[in-house]
Amino acid sequence: MFTTADLEAFKTPEEYATYQNEVRGRMQELDSAFAGRAMDEDARAEFASLQDLDKDVAKTITELQGRRDYLASLAKNPANVERPFAGRTIVTSAKHVPDDVFAIEQYRSLSSSEAELLQGYRDGAMFAVERATYPNPKSVKPTEQAHIQGLLDNEDLPSPTNPNRELARRILATGSPAYLRAFTDYIKTGRMDLRAVGAWTVQTDATGGFAVPFAFDPTMLHTGAWTNINPYRQVCNVKTIVGTDTYQGVSTTSFVVARAGEAVATTEGLGAVAQISIITSKVNGAGKVSIELTQDRPDIFTEIASIISEAKDTEEEASFATADGGTVIGRPLGIGPAHGTSNRYAHTDTLASAGVIAAADYYRLEAALPVRHRFNSVWFLERSFIRIAQLLETAGGPLFGSAGGYPAVGPINTNSGGNTGLNLLGHPVYESPSLPTWADTNDLVAGVLFDPSTYYIVERAGMSVEVIPHFLDATSGYPTGERIIYAYWRNSAKPVDVAGGQILTLLT
Repeated sequence: MFTTADLEAFKTPEEYATYQNEVRGRMQELDSAFAGRAMDEDARAEFASLQDLDKDVAKTITELQGRRDYLASLAKNPANVERPFAGRTIVTSAKHVPDDVFAIEQYRSLSSSEAELLQGYRDGAMFAVERATYPNPKSVKPTEQAHIQGLLDNEDLPSPTNPNRELARRILATGSPAYLRAFTDYIKTGRMDLRAVGAWTVQTDATGGFAVPFAFDPTMLHTGAWTNINPYRQVCNVKTIVGTDTYQGVSTTSFVVARAGEAVATTEGLGAVAQISIITSKVNGAGKVSIELTQDRPDIFTEIASIISEAKDTEEEASFATADGGTVIGRPLGIGPAHGTSNRYAHTDTLASAGVIAAADYYRLEAALPVRHRFNSVWFLERSFIRIAQLLETAGGPLFGSAGGYPAVGPINTNSGGNTGLNLLGHPVYESPSLPTWADTNDLVAGVLFDPSTYYIVERAGMSVEVIPHFLDATSGYPTGERIIYAYWRNSAKPVDVAGGQILTLLT
């Protein structure tokens, strides 16, 4: 519901103009809903209220713009300028961003070149990012803004695979309140009202689905799970790509130097250079919601977004823990797949037989990790193996660094990022629930000590959702009164340096 209270948050003519566009969009919606007939009492009252609000906003825009123009005219005369203005300045002449930043059809007419057009998309997207609210309770607005700005400035650059700034245009396509309302209606009815949001929002990623509003999109946000335990995004090397399905990078071994005599030629010191190539694969899921629920819950999309985000983290944690790469192109390779999997981290076996783990096994594993990776390394363990390590602690506290024996080891205080608050041999301990649980099984993964910078998670920015309006009963073939929400996105992960980790494997 639009009210005058909304106006308290605005400070610039551009902000008021964007809001005015939304108000007029709602008026158009009401007019279309009652085309050719009289409005009912509630709609008539709302339309009248919107008319008054539109007039108030128009007056405010005129006043603010008039003040701005007058001050700008004073500034043209050096005699009127006492000192440089240190506050925020907004260019109103020759700017390439429309007053309504979401009016993407206006960007081209305001730009004198292709480069200026693409810069306009970027600047308009950042304006949308600054005004957005982020429903994920773990989101911190400045952090999200800085993260998305980094994507816009470093990943969403014009290239042969991304000639039109796909990420910026996606943010502009999905960032307006009008799009959020239309998307919520799409979840409820299975139909997207293109008159309210513009046909350019369709198939933003050319897959056929409707793009999730960016402030809800977990592929664009810095935060991970809403509730589930997923330590991988907290510590590993996350790469977000735009406009392509493949991450291309380069790795090299250490740079070797040596002392030499006077006037003696140096030798090649750069190690082997290797290409890092990670192709993303599709992850998808579907769930049913009743028509009654979509009618009774006006915030239904917020709830569904949280469920999808939680499911995404659950799937990722499992894949990044034990996936074996498989034969599917783009399938992740986890940090602790089954023994014998190709291209996984190196491994160290326990010393004893019959399923015994000793404190010495952790010492040996740490020693086997190259020094260049050891100081940045972390433990990823399943909870039963954390308990086993705790049971091995002695009075001197050599494993967990306590001075008073086992009681001082401390409890497992796992947060949604997986951090337990414990340190094993000085390395932080993270809980990964999908790593193997304790069992007397040969070659079982008992834990992983690795440098998280050597494990790459690659994600293609953008999640899409499609609604199947009616679910049909398998027996009768009649509708059940439920809709199917189908969501999909693309990512992958793998170690890029197999020497960067050591897997403790159990001998029986």
